[in-house]
Amino acid sequence: MDGNVRMRGDTGPGVRVRVVADYGRLRLVSGNELVGDWLVADIGMSVLQEGFNIKAEGEEFILRTDDDVALAEEIGVAAASPRLARRLAARHNPEEPQEPVEPPQISSNLAAVGFAVAGALVVLGGVFLDLAVGDASSGVSTDPGTSIVSGIWFVVGGALIIAVAFVMSMGARLARAIAGVVLVGMIVVFGIAVSDATTGTTQLTAYGFIAGGLVVGVAVLSSGSMRSID
Repeated sequence: MDGNVRMRGDTGPGVRVRVVADYGRLRLVSGNELVGDWLVADIGMSVLQEGFNIKAEGEEFILRTDDDVALAEEIGVAAASPRLARRLAARHNPEEPQEPVEPPQISSNLAAVGFAVAGALVVLGGVFLDLAVGDASSGVSTDPGTSIVSGIWFVVGGALIIAVAFVMSMGARLARAIAGVVLVGMIVVFGIAVSDATTGTTQLTAYGFIAGGLVVGVAVLSSGSMRSID
């Protein structure tokens, strides 16, 4: 590294030198002339605000370099200067690595798709149940009986579930609570319908679709896939 050396108390510009610090020695070279060559252990060296104060062979002089931090590290000089101490700390404490950017979460979309499928199954079951009720009222149903709960309730309920799925896809914070209320309501209606009806072929198909949709909805609601929404 390059530097400048001048005698202590000298107000002149000093002498440009090449500073070499290795193997416990400090050498100052100006052009082809060796200014000084000392063992670091044999000289007195202290840190100034700018540069170093060196006492060697009865002489005292000031050495400034273009990289005081590197020289201080090489020869093991304590950083008495606050400025140099800060520069040493900065060199030994590199910037913290940036945390990797997390990939966008897709769990909320998966929950929305699952809940939409649940709603579609409930709607389909409601359509089948409504057909069974219609056939019975016209006197052509082969089923021995029908429920007092019309299939339209399940069509509407399934549509609500699909609407909740849309709310999920938007990332609404209340999506889980809304989904829970709608799902509990549909389970209650389904329980009333099953307890009241006598089972026939069309009704069994309808209840199968509805039950499947409710199971899917419960599975989505109880899984961890909705945590990112809340």
